[in-house]
Amino acid sequence: MFSRGKSGPVGPKGETFSFIGPEVVVTGDIDTAGQIHVDGKVIGDVRCGSLSQGERGSISGNITAGEATLAGLIDGAVSAGTLLLEASARVTGDVLYETLTVSTGAQVEGRFKRRQGDADGSGKAKIAAIPAAKQAKSDVVASPTPGLFTGRAPEEAAEAAE
Repeated sequence: MFSRGKSGPVGPKGETFSFIGPEVVVTGDIDTAGQIHVDGKVIGDVRCGSLSQGERGSISGNITAGEATLAGLIDGAVSAGTLLLEASARVTGDVLYETLTVSTGAQVEGRFKRRQGDADGSGKAKIAAIPAAKQAKSDVVASPTPGLFTGRAPEEAAEAAE
């Protein structure tokens, strides 16, 4: 179920992949640079490179991930570079993101905040600043999928404005 060495399952990007099945309850923090898929219950903080959560998955703790796709219950703060909230996602806590996609039906009881500077851990903020004249006015744009909205980090918004 959990893997620590090179002998474990490998995800599409070559990272180690761990799966927490629907019958599993993990009490304690999880910390890995690899990928995790949660269909079970985690009581503790999750820190990983990539997190995917199934509709039946439940996390009671804070999430910090480079990429996260959430479809279940989350009771805690979420911080992710790229975040996708599926229609079945239910988040109770604040959300910090660089790129955000929210499907129709997702519920969040908390505040959304886009990462803007070094102080809040934004990797993209460390890249050279983009002239203010090129930045788009809005962080949220409509996607081609009805009911789906996508937020962009300042660098991506400036590229889209050009």
